[in-house]
Amino acid sequence: MKLKFWQRNADHDGDVLDHGDGYGGDMPEFVMPDGHRLSLGTKLRARWQGYDNPVEYYLLQKEIDDYRAWLHKMRLFLARPVEPELGELELDDEIGRWPPERVKLYAKLFDRGIMIPGGHDYALELAKPLALDETMSCLEIGAKLGGVARLLADKLGVWVTAYERDGELALLGMERSVQAGVQKKVPVQAFDPSSPELRKAYFNVVYSFGDLFHIENKDVLLVSLAETLRDHGQILLTDYVLTSEGHEDAVAEWAKHEDFRPYPWTADHYKNALGKLKFDIRIAKDESDVHVKQIKTAWMAMLADIQNSGLDPDVLAYLVPEMEMWMNRVKMLENGTLAFYRFYATIR
Repeated sequence: MKLKFWQRNADHDGDVLDHGDGYGGDMPEFVMPDGHRLSLGTKLRARWQGYDNPVEYYLLQKEIDDYRAWLHKMRLFLARPVEPELGELELDDEIGRWPPERVKLYAKLFDRGIMIPGGHDYALELAKPLALDETMSCLEIGAKLGGVARLLADKLGVWVTAYERDGELALLGMERSVQAGVQKKVPVQAFDPSSPELRKAYFNVVYSFGDLFHIENKDVLLVSLAETLRDHGQILLTDYVLTSEGHEDAVAEWAKHEDFRPYPWTADHYKNALGKLKFDIRIAKDESDVHVKQIKTAWMAMLADIQNSGLDPDVLAYLVPEMEMWMNRVKMLENGTLAFYRFYATIR
């Protein structure tokens, strides 16, 4: 199932057209489904919510209701004692990777919905060079639940289109944007990084926090990201990088602990790729020490909390594999196989 209600101001490619900055296109037509009708109450609520076309409001509410029904069905599926064939419920292959208990673990480990070490404070610190405000439009790659995007929208007023490759996380993230009432300002959408289709010269800023190492064809993605930026556009990336070539065995071992296979570059590879795309690199900084400290601090706080007050047994079931994944990253950062880099660059 794919949500469509964030495409209210979208072109045929699915790119959001109107972020309130005067670059919007023609509004699409809205057609009532066969057998449906508008009640007087719906018309009044649509007018109250500021919709000129009550059909648009009706379709938005229908999409939200359909999604909630789908989510309820997914949760019932996850609660079943015997795992059925996925075909019984016609669920996507990815469904079930992010049950509520795993999401709750991350909410305790890092800040609410952020899902990156350092949480709210670090995300805002990273964004400082971008000088974001309400006139700007951003694209996030690797948005997870969309927590960073909603934080930047709330604190800085910016509009963010949040793309996440994990379809289940994208759905759960969009649910949170709907609950927060920011589904237009912060839509969270599923995205295939292997075949990016982005609107040309549209965004002021592109950013990704610690997620690109999972993408195999980063060259293709970076070209698309450069093309989607406007004049004087900015790009901000943090990512795991190899400290040198020839670590195939270490990467293969690393892959055993990750949700997606890693395809890390070196820092020099990043610099060369950005340079070829006419980016002026302002920051290329090894922040491994900060990153390791953030990971260890989060896990020490988690374990101390468990010792003091315990933890839901269902949440504890996800504790060991998640800790193994993060501690394996720490080991590779501390033994010098990996580094954690921040890159900030502008279009020349």
